[in-house]
Amino acid sequence: MVQQRRTETSFFSGLLVLIGGFVLLAVLVSVRPILTVDVQIERAVQSMRAPWLDAVAFGLSFLGFPPWSIVIDALIVLAIAITGQRWAALSAGFAAAGSAALWFAVLAVVHRPRPTPDLVYVAARIGYGSFPSGHALNTLAFYGFLAVLAVQIERVWLRRIVVMVCALIPLGVGWSRIYVGEHWPTDVLGGYLLGAAWLLVTCRIYVTGTWRAALSVWHSKNS
Repeated sequence: MVQQRRTETSFFSGLLVLIGGFVLLAVLVSVRPILTVDVQIERAVQSMRAPWLDAVAFGLSFLGFPPWSIVIDALIVLAIAITGQRWAALSAGFAAAGSAALWFAVLAVVHRPRPTPDLVYVAARIGYGSFPSGHALNTLAFYGFLAVLAVQIERVWLRRIVVMVCALIPLGVGWSRIYVGEHWPTDVLGGYLLGAAWLLVTCRIYVTGTWRAALSVWHSKNS
């Protein structure tokens, strides 16, 4: 009972910190769309240019653009379902769909302009708002949950590889959005904060559902 209360407290405390940080950041960029620290960091990142980095950046950004992002996520969810882990697959789909819905909702409220060529390098002009980075939000929520699922992999070497890849994708995608000039660093940070919050919610739902299913099986065997 005590352990359960501690878990509850940790969950809600973590969620409160993440959402609180996101809200504060959203207010800040709404009041001051262009921050000196954003420009400085973006220029520093973009100063380290190379043809191979260009290819990596555009490749990572590609992961987050529909319809390809939807196709990739759907294939991964389908692969999980094929292994027999239907609840895990449903939860992964929930992480992906929910993060996309959150991005649309925030975008309708926070109208921050994208970086402009007079301040930093911009690979392509995108018409909709900049905050938060949908790429950062979606990849952290989805691949973060995949990392949680990967902890269950029995083979240690495979588990480590999958967890590492799932951790590197959101980090790499966040870097790529700054590198190509389509987001400010605080857009990426906002995406990470909201993505982490949604990841917590998804994990909570997944663990609760898994525990109830196990309890139901136990009762059926002992009744």
